[in-house]
Amino acid sequence: MEENSQNTILNVRDWIVLSTTMIAATLTILALIWQVPPTRGIVTVTFLLMVSFILFVNSVSANSRAAFELKLEDFDEIKVNRFVSFAEYTFGMGFTLVIIAFSILGYVYLLDFIGHLLYALLLPIVFLVVAWIMIIIYNTISYSGKSFKGLRSIKRNLWVIMEFICLVAIFLDFFLIPYIL
Repeated sequence: MEENSQNTILNVRDWIVLSTTMIAATLTILALIWQVPPTRGIVTVTFLLMVSFILFVNSVSANSRAAFELKLEDFDEIKVNRFVSFAEYTFGMGFTLVIIAFSILGYVYLLDFIGHLLYALLLPIVFLVVAWIMIIIYNTISYSGKSFKGLRSIKRNLWVIMEFICLVAIFLDFFLIPYIL
């Protein structure tokens, strides 16, 4: 049990560092985009990044609570796992919102810079496909030997669906089909 709690403490520390880094990156991106805002999409991107900021802060908080619980002499492993799981879900959702915001941001900046050319549409496609390939690789490694377990990961499937909806919205915008972006 002692070795398992040590591994969990190390893992929690890593997630705290990663979440803290994402907080700093999110705030930096927000500050930079408002210095030279794109002609449109700034409100959507700001909204997404602000919500992701809250989710990353929660991830740090939940992981810190898990680390605190692990230091207690008679810690409850179920409670620790719940905090870690909650932190993982909020981090993942925050990261998904950042990816969606980057897709929109890259697309609208390219539209502003190069005009209505295919390159502007190509950026979010390539960006999201690379992100999806990383998810597939991660699931393959994480769930190796467990047939179709990676496909049944509800949280990752939800995140990919959200990103796919973003890509559809970008396609609609590019082909001038009215909707809200």
